[in-house]
Amino acid sequence: MDANGIREKYERLNASFKKVLIYHCGIDTGFFTEYTRMIDAMLYCLEHKIQFRLYSDYANFGYSTKGGWTDYFLPFCPEMHEPFHQKYNLYKSPSWKVIWSETIRKREIGLVTWKLKSVFRHLQGSVYAFKIYRKKVWLTHHIDICKDASHYFNIPELGICGNYFQAFRILFEMTWHLNADMEKCCRECCAHLSFGNEYAACQVRGGDKITEVSLISPECYVEALRKNTDCKNVFVLTDDYSLFVRLQNLAPDLRWYTFCMPQEAGYVNSSFSEMKLNEKKNQMVRFLASFEMLRHASLFIGSITTGPSLFLLKILFPSRALPIDCQPEDMSRIALLHLKERVKISQTYLQH
Repeated sequence: MDANGIREKYERLNASFKKVLIYHCGIDTGFFTEYTRMIDAMLYCLEHKIQFRLYSDYANFGYSTKGGWTDYFLPFCPEMHEPFHQKYNLYKSPSWKVIWSETIRKREIGLVTWKLKSVFRHLQGSVYAFKIYRKKVWLTHHIDICKDASHYFNIPELGICGNYFQAFRILFEMTWHLNADMEKCCRECCAHLSFGNEYAACQVRGGDKITEVSLISPECYVEALRKNTDCKNVFVLTDDYSLFVRLQNLAPDLRWYTFCMPQEAGYVNSSFSEMKLNEKKNQMVRFLASFEMLRHASLFIGSITTGPSLFLLKILFPSRALPIDCQPEDMSRIALLHLKERVKISQTYLQH
């Protein structure tokens, strides 16, 4: 079944469910982390027969005045626009057990205050939803996402009969449909590349990622590429042009390509969110065009600690992708872990 056929079947199946969830996408994390969370929420709704609706006005990745999902993609479900979602329809906060544990460890009462405010905001959101829609409506914080990659999903209407990875890939193919303007922009961005279908790809991250994890050196990527592919053309997604230059210097026999600009010195999510709308659009065009290049590569090598790489590993592993910082056979165990846990695994693996 092609992606258009799946989308039509999804729309019919989704509309048949009586319970409703309105999911807020584009709150405060990187684009592919937001995208991953959205797909996970869609899977939850399909399993529990809940109609999935989307709120993405003023998304942190949008570039139009009330920008959201349709700035870049075709719609696939009903979209909501009531303003209360922006402030009150938010992610589920950590459990009280986690909050108390962190409070004791850090000896800081501020986490308890934050949790109380979060609980109150969730309650306000539920009240607003009931007043506006005249019925109980589920919001983003009401659901729990899949935490076991071996979990079996059985949704025959969409051809989903397998584990988390199979289900995730099908919903990705269904939702990843660039709108006409963005497809044209991405095609123009890629037009000057002419190295055919045989090329490798990787993501080398800089910027604010260093606050979460020790950055993986370009040397590691060159070594992994030489070990796993004979491709001489390599496309690189990076947010720091100096890293791209280092790759060129490390392996001058390879032909390196990137859409990163020479003036770029590292992506910072908070700075991106504050960009002027036209600047944000231009950066997102290069970012999405880069992703298109990565997902069509003969081989992609990425880290389990970065959003785009982990996303690609989920949809391409094991046929056309390899993790650089864990054993390939551990991917199913690692893919759904929290970032802090993946960081520990990555650092331990690279130290050996």
